[in-house]
Amino acid sequence: MKQSLCIISILLFSMAAGAVSAADDDLTATLSQIVENSLSAYNREDVSATLQSVHTKSPAYTRMQQALPDQFGTRDPRTELASLHYIGHDDEFAVARVKLKTVDQSGQPFAANILDTIAVFHQEDGKWKYWSHHVLGVEIVQ
Repeated sequence: MKQSLCIISILLFSMAAGAVSAADDDLTATLSQIVENSLSAYNREDVSATLQSVHTKSPAYTRMQQALPDQFGTRDPRTELASLHYIGHDDEFAVARVKLKTVDQSGQPFAANILDTIAVFHQEDGKWKYWSHHVLGVEIVQ
């Protein structure tokens, strides 16, 4: 009897872990889409569309709103998602390690690089949006 209860407990735990994994997969896909949409807007040099993926109460929102137009002056930056590794979430925030590769096509001197960050996402009106990030490092690439 004890062995049966143990097996049932293990099976229930395994099923719950599978459900969490599926939910995590869904959230990973959602966060990746947020980053991809933001980068697409950024690469089109569309400040308004880029900011749509940022939580309006984010501590970075105003700073980004002011800085983005200057990034499109004489440069032609192109950024792509190199990788996104979902770390976890609680009832308010989701966290992922995000690597972004940026190159510049303007012909001006620029060091192509991969920016390695821990990105934090927060929901606004039921939608996940970028909240903040912490830079872990920058790798210069060819």
